[in-house]
Amino acid sequence: MNATLGQSPNGRDVKSTMVQTPTTGTIVTSEQPRTIGPLAATTLAIILGLFAAVAVNAAPRDPARVAAVFPPWWTSAQVVTAAASAGDIAAAGGAPFILILRGDATELARRARSAGALLILDPDLAGVCAPKEARS
Repeated sequence: MNATLGQSPNGRDVKSTMVQTPTTGTIVTSEQPRTIGPLAATTLAIILGLFAAVAVNAAPRDPARVAAVFPPWWTSAQVVTAAASAGDIAAAGGAPFILILRGDATELARRARSAGALLILDPDLAGVCAPKEARS
């Protein structure tokens, strides 16, 4: 059995499978369209929509105090270094990649994004992003 990836005559990506039967020597082929692309695109659209909804509904009320959400795959050292370059670290959030920052109201959000923050949220409305003592 041989499986190859290619394109069908109409230009769509397909997975072709060729099987030679041992008794008759007949070669049977089948083409299956690849469906991972639409599934991945749909998943990505849902995730981006959720990020947009969170960002709009949890925008900081006080631009001088924000919860900055950095990439979860960053080390703690990377997060702290990036956050410190954006403003003063006021507290740690509910996860190691979320820090509460204070700084110049006109520049803090822009600087945090430039430093690598994925989201800028209101620390009081951020739920699990808020510092642990604020949630209890």
